[in-house]
Amino acid sequence: MLSELINTYLGTASNDLPDDICWIVVQPLSGVLSVNEAVTRIGGQPEDLRNMTTLDAYSMSPGNTLSFEETETAVSILQIGGFAGMFLEMIEPLSRSARAWVAYWDVNASFSMLLWVDGSCVGGWDPYAPREGWATGLGPMGQYADFFLQYDIDDEDRDPNYREAVTLAVIEAESGVRLDRAWIDREHPAMLVTQGLSSGLEVSRLDD
Repeated sequence: MLSELINTYLGTASNDLPDDICWIVVQPLSGVLSVNEAVTRIGGQPEDLRNMTTLDAYSMSPGNTLSFEETETAVSILQIGGFAGMFLEMIEPLSRSARAWVAYWDVNASFSMLLWVDGSCVGGWDPYAPREGWATGLGPMGQYADFFLQYDIDDEDRDPNYREAVTLAVIEAESGVRLDRAWIDREHPAMLVTQGLSSGLEVSRLDD
């Protein structure tokens, strides 16, 4: 199952995804989670959401928009060109009474994957960290360690998209949420996010 998902995402990462994204999937531990509640958790106002495709939102303020989608099992959030999911102000409240995965990479080869549960970071994967610690560092995702270990940062013949593919495949296997071109092309509620290493994170309405 996971091998098939990885193969699917190898094509997706190569052909359909931007080079720099932050992908967040939030799955409540019980009940359901709405986009409006997710927005409220990160300090936003649901009435400030505007419906548009992800790329249209991106074009209005490159690197500074969040697009949301709600399913029966989770809320997913995509940011192109930014790293808002790496801020505690976002991921900690989103993960309360929930599991929250965040995957981030950019054109400068930065890469991070984290799993938060009920307000705490419980695992993750850093392909730049010593390989000996990968399996234990995955935390609850340890059952997928063999798949992560197939990535070798020093192997020049490795598929350049494997780390993105295995990350997205694990998130889908756990949450049931898929990131693909169809997700990007659909209209979503979107809003502006301003982020800075010193100033933190704020969300607001996208202006015309």
